[in-house]
Amino acid sequence: MSTLLEILNLLGGLAVFLFGMKIMSDGLQKVSGDKMRQLLGIATTNRFAATTCGALVTSIIQSSSATTVMVVGFASAGLLNLYQSLGVIFGANIGTTMTAWIVSLFGFKMQISLFALPVIAIGFFAQFIPKFAIVRRIGETLVGFGLLFLGLDLMKNAIPADFAQNPQVVAWISRFRPDNLFNLLTLIFSGTILTVILQSSSAVMAMTLTCAAAGIIDFQTSCALVLGENIGTTITANLAAIGASKTAKRAALGHFLFNIIGVFWVVCIFKHFVNLIDWLVPGSPYTQDPEQLTAVLPYHISAFHTVFNVINTILMLPLLKQLAQLTYLIIPKSKREDKKEHELIFLSTRFTNTPELALIAVRKEVERMMSFVTKMTDKLIHAVKIDDDKMFTRLIDDVKAAEKTTDVLEHKINIYLTALTHGNLSRQAVAQSFSLFDVLNSIEHMGDCGEKIARILEKFHDKQPFTEADIDDLEEIAKLTKNITKRTRRILVDIQQPTRQWHLQAEKTFDEALQDEEKLNSLRKRFLHDLRERINAGQSSSPDAITAYADILNNFERIGDYALRVNENILGMRAEERAMNDTPAAVQK
Repeated sequence: MSTLLEILNLLGGLAVFLFGMKIMSDGLQKVSGDKMRQLLGIATTNRFAATTCGALVTSIIQSSSATTVMVVGFASAGLLNLYQSLGVIFGANIGTTMTAWIVSLFGFKMQISLFALPVIAIGFFAQFIPKFAIVRRIGETLVGFGLLFLGLDLMKNAIPADFAQNPQVVAWISRFRPDNLFNLLTLIFSGTILTVILQSSSAVMAMTLTCAAAGIIDFQTSCALVLGENIGTTITANLAAIGASKTAKRAALGHFLFNIIGVFWVVCIFKHFVNLIDWLVPGSPYTQDPEQLTAVLPYHISAFHTVFNVINTILMLPLLKQLAQLTYLIIPKSKREDKKEHELIFLSTRFTNTPELALIAVRKEVERMMSFVTKMTDKLIHAVKIDDDKMFTRLIDDVKAAEKTTDVLEHKINIYLTALTHGNLSRQAVAQSFSLFDVLNSIEHMGDCGEKIARILEKFHDKQPFTEADIDDLEEIAKLTKNITKRTRRILVDIQQPTRQWHLQAEKTFDEALQDEEKLNSLRKRFLHDLRERINAGQSSSPDAITAYADILNNFERIGDYALRVNENILGMRAEERAMNDTPAAVQK
């Protein structure tokens, strides 16, 4: 009965550790969400920058699983290509070693119970401070930090002091020491399975450090388990890649191959590598003195973890291209890869661990939706003036298909955004989400207007009711509308990676959008006035043709209105406010 109670106490301590790790990671992600977006921009520079980015992000959020899941999501969203994704994953493997060092530095030398509960208390009550969101998030992080070390303390206390000296325990453990290849592979496999079950290499690392400090497992056994943990941690990214794009699947596969290759070469020189760590880190990890063992062994294990990942990254970074090619051999590229127009190709991976970062992928999907409107206006320009019946039919069908795509995408992105807003988002992220709802609605209306124009042209194509002057006018307003939609799409692209220069140009960009919209309105009014003049001059036009012509002009003008609405939401400005700000200047002139 006492043995069962000890096991349950150990598992309870592990559960508290895992819970604290999750809360701390979530809090750190909320505190540093914007910083991670900036680091993501750095990752697109080169492979070395990507690796640095991965190491920094993982060090900040204290979760390599969260980083790799985020990378898989970004790869699926098209924000990172395969090479950049692999570079970030390489860095994440280095960054995750920080957890072991934190546990080694604070978890065994200090009396955890003296500060764990006070930290939890400060963090918990800090979350009730109004107005200051940053304080609440830091409070959440402190609660997680305190629970993490409280769980570690519970695990330490759950192991009896004389457990390692029990003859049966010594005999059982001695059977699994990595003295031969079979035992070494068995231990690596055990570390892998434990990590897969717990879904956290940090938790298994904490267990390894705790058991090693208690003298239950020796240094070489701990190192073998650490190698297994490095393989097991790749399962999270591979699970996240299920249902994602092939690029995301290749990134997850690359993570697995990177760690497998690393473990393979270490297994070949295992004893020499362990001796290298023993030579690098002061103190003997093989001492029998419990106090000295607690003071020395955790640092040796942490050093093994770090040195292994650093050397593996140094060796694999020059071979990044070859590793990517290997993933292409295993997951071949198809001709129709990621060409499903009605599917969410950028939101195929759920950003459950980093909901605020999902907004980047949402904007990417919205930009893709806007691209269909741009294509639609381009098709309408040709449909207005083309004589070939077969080509005309194809153009009209393309416009209708594009409109249907915008409808489907608007519905699916709305569902995703709705689910996202019910998550634990910051106030700023919630504001961005609601702004995107309006953007989606505006783009969908632009698609509706384009379809109406197509149906009008289709209805009157055989009758040829428009004069050459009418067709010239329609072509001119269609080209201006296309330019407006292209400009609007560029703004959606630019917002993916906002910079200080971009913000400085925001007012100028909005003024240009206002000028385009006013030009479109003026053009419509002038063309309608010219139409009346032609009718008064006695030029024959049927009532149906006059109505159709006016409806086409009005729908092009409405596309411009909705495009301006998109600009207002993305740039955070309003046409009325700009007009009021410009009035005094106009009066002075």
